[in-house]
Amino acid sequence: MKLTEMLKAGILAHAEESFPLECCGVIIDDYYVPCRNISSHQDQFEIHPEDLAEVEDLGEIKAYVHSHPNASARASELDLIQIELHQKPWVICAYPDVEFEVYEPCGYRAPLVGRNYIHGIQDCYSIVRDFYQRELDIQLIDFERQDRWWESKDNKSLYLDGFGDAGFIEVTDMQYGDVLLCRVGRTEHVNHAVIWLGDQTELKSEQTESCVGSSIILHHPYGRKSVREIFGPQWQERVVKVVRYAQKN
Repeated sequence: MKLTEMLKAGILAHAEESFPLECCGVIIDDYYVPCRNISSHQDQFEIHPEDLAEVEDLGEIKAYVHSHPNASARASELDLIQIELHQKPWVICAYPDVEFEVYEPCGYRAPLVGRNYIHGIQDCYSIVRDFYQRELDIQLIDFERQDRWWESKDNKSLYLDGFGDAGFIEVTDMQYGDVLLCRVGRTEHVNHAVIWLGDQTELKSEQTESCVGSSIILHHPYGRKSVREIFGPQWQERVVKVVRYAQKN
């Protein structure tokens, strides 16, 4: 996608107006339409649904646009994930050090090992879904989950209920790909999911560094990168239930 000087001028004016927050908008035909950013995070954007509905009535969205205040125009991991979800080009404008970059969908997939934590997008349930799709060719359902839902007794126990809805049943042994539902910290609900690899530590969908052991798990800790590690006593005591996808065998 080519950015005309008129497009750049419109985007840059909106980036300046929104600074130090991110601006966001869309490109319709050959002009930029600024939208409201309703994200609660200063370093992210979310287009107001009313604005998005209005611009969709104007014509075909050619690209999504947002700014990176006090940063480069390099796409973040979250940007790359969202580009694939939208299947549209993304334009990023750095401000005040002006720089423009255009990113096209390219099939990017966050790795299973070493991905960054983004709750609801890349968290401990997301890695289970991606593992099952890439390693076992099984598509699991997704469900909405607010950050720290596990801390209130008034909330539904998403993992104990959600894994049942996703087709898992409780088992007493552990096989490759089974999920260990754990309680991490002092919390009202089971709040973490761990994938049992056992001694099968190599992943077929990506190249990873060698990992030695016979009791290996793969999981995505809260606020950290996803890892493989030994299923030691600290994890054994946290397990509440072991579940298996009912149609896996």
